[in-house]
Amino acid sequence: MPNSRTTKSIIISILTVAALILVVLGCKSLSLPGAKMNMFEGTNAQDGAAKVKAKLGVDNVRVSRMEIHEDRMSIVVQDPTKPKNFDEYTYEKGSLSGPKPVPAMTLGNQELTADKSRLFALGEVNLGMVPDVCRKAVEKSQVEEGKCENISIDWESARWTRSKEENDRLAAAKRDEMQKQLKAGKYDAMKSIRESGDLAVTWRVWIKGPRATKDFWVDSKGTVWDYH
Repeated sequence: MPNSRTTKSIIISILTVAALILVVLGCKSLSLPGAKMNMFEGTNAQDGAAKVKAKLGVDNVRVSRMEIHEDRMSIVVQDPTKPKNFDEYTYEKGSLSGPKPVPAMTLGNQELTADKSRLFALGEVNLGMVPDVCRKAVEKSQVEEGKCENISIDWESARWTRSKEENDRLAAAKRDEMQKQLKAGKYDAMKSIRESGDLAVTWRVWIKGPRATKDFWVDSKGTVWDYH
């Protein structure tokens, strides 16, 4: 009969191999379709965007807006084969669904189809920042037991991701330029309205806890901004 030391070594070896097998199976299950995943962790958001790009089969995916929740991510894109159309794709549990048709917005008699809308490139959005942005927003919020609830990415006023001093400087410069044009009799009100769209692709991040919810603006470099 084997001595107790040999028996103990065999048992330890068996347990070690079993533990390694469980770890490997666990890692594989996280990457399989249907496995639960947190979109705010790791490369999950990037993986979802990559699947949308692969599905569309084009290098330059044009995006209307994006929404990231803990359990899923949705992206509304321009159909590259039918440029007037919007389609929504959803990435959830490792699987991509879509396209789901999205109606165009109508203003009066004008239909804002995808080819007439302001879009941004999917490749310009650094989804690798998602985990770090969530961490920084949670820290900044100081919400008790707060965690990232939602991230939306869309065109927003650029003032939200500039300092108050910079906004004041730009507003003063704009007023000065308007006064010069008025004195010279060259002020074009309609042109001024058309050129007033000071927009930037901006993240809006919601942090939620049991007792409070706060939201922040985030620029393309991952800087988290307070309202100002």
